[in-house]
Amino acid sequence: MANNYLSAAKRLDELMLALMDKGQTIPAHAAEDLKTGRSLAGILLRQHDDAAAMKAQAILERVEMNLLSLAESTFGRESAEDWQKRIAEAYAQETGPESASASRFVTGVPKDAYWVRVQADYPSQADVAPETFGLTAVAQEDGYLLIYGRKEDVSAFLNEIRERIRK
Repeated sequence: MANNYLSAAKRLDELMLALMDKGQTIPAHAAEDLKTGRSLAGILLRQHDDAAAMKAQAILERVEMNLLSLAESTFGRESAEDWQKRIAEAYAQETGPESASASRFVTGVPKDAYWVRVQADYPSQADVAPETFGLTAVAQEDGYLLIYGRKEDVSAFLNEIRERIRK
């Protein structure tokens, strides 16, 4: 695919976060358009559809214009031009269909299982054991736990952690 809309959407996300860090208010329509553009880009990775590609391009270009004008007023002209170059480079990156499935596969997790990674200290802080929800937890080298099982069980586990940490 010559135009990599997903990569461009990621760059636009980065720009939006940089603007928000500087206290800039992002128009709601720009944030919604970016979300829509990202969704269309994900669809395009799996199957090419000319109508969806045209719509994704139009939406992402509109977001780009909005965010770059905010970047110019917030960071200055040179920084906005630098962001524009980064976004253009993202559009030019080649991406094949294999990248759509690569981000979802986790070694050791059954194909039909729902999974989440949490910092290893969260379940212990909340005094919640994944096993009580019928989940499997595997410690990983980077200090996270890979927790997997049925989607309902993973959701219930995460809700319980949230509730206990809030208290």
